[in-house]
Amino acid sequence: MKKIIINVLLIVFTAVLVFSGYRLYSIFSEYRRGREQYRKTSEQFMREREDTGEGSGAGGGEEIERAPIEIDFDSLLKENPDVAGWIYCPDTVVNYPVMHGKDNELYLHHMVNKEYNFAGCIFEDCDNSPGQIDPATILYGHSMNDGSMFAMIHEYTKQEYYDKHPTMWYLTPRQNYRLNLVAGFVATDNDPVYSLFQTRQEMQAYLKDALEKSTFKSDKQYYLETVDRIIVLSTCAYEFNNARYILIAVPIPIG
Repeated sequence: MKKIIINVLLIVFTAVLVFSGYRLYSIFSEYRRGREQYRKTSEQFMREREDTGEGSGAGGGEEIERAPIEIDFDSLLKENPDVAGWIYCPDTVVNYPVMHGKDNELYLHHMVNKEYNFAGCIFEDCDNSPGQIDPATILYGHSMNDGSMFAMIHEYTKQEYYDKHPTMWYLTPRQNYRLNLVAGFVATDNDPVYSLFQTRQEMQAYLKDALEKSTFKSDKQYYLETVDRIIVLSTCAYEFNNARYILIAVPIPIG
């Protein structure tokens, strides 16, 4: 009887081990497929620019700031018309297309080619208007265990990380923006920012509070009444149940 029990336990332990190994293999394979897909997308539609600092303005010789990368939106939109833009942060993994779906579910777990992948896409809130005209535009992204997608934005809990990465770039078919990062903090999943705000005054009051509780101090100073819109990056955090890390940027239109 004892021998039978031992054999049964061995079979159960072996089955658990095999299943666990299969699950780990599946997870790592999905991570790898996601990274490979975004690498291919980047190689196909993105290129680095050389003329990022100066250009010729209408008056001749005028300096024009340009983004450090360039996106072939004409071709990218043919691949998927839901493309809203491209988010880029130098010297980090953030180099992704941004989607805008009819809801906030599709791109939660589907890539730019609409193939299922747990990493999903970076995507704008479906209730945002096109063109970053709302008081707040929210970009969502997973905090993946392999460090991909928006996992890095939780690093802005450290002042030294902000000091190395104070700026991101958001390129869209209509306009390119330098994103001056001004505040970041851990919040609940029902934080007021997710309402997108009805007025600029509501957004400005929220921004004032965000600056006061930010986990880093920005070197960018603004008169709050002059900020007419913000772009918000949102990802999961783990300080408490349903926590989020919210990173707030003031978008500056550039060439």
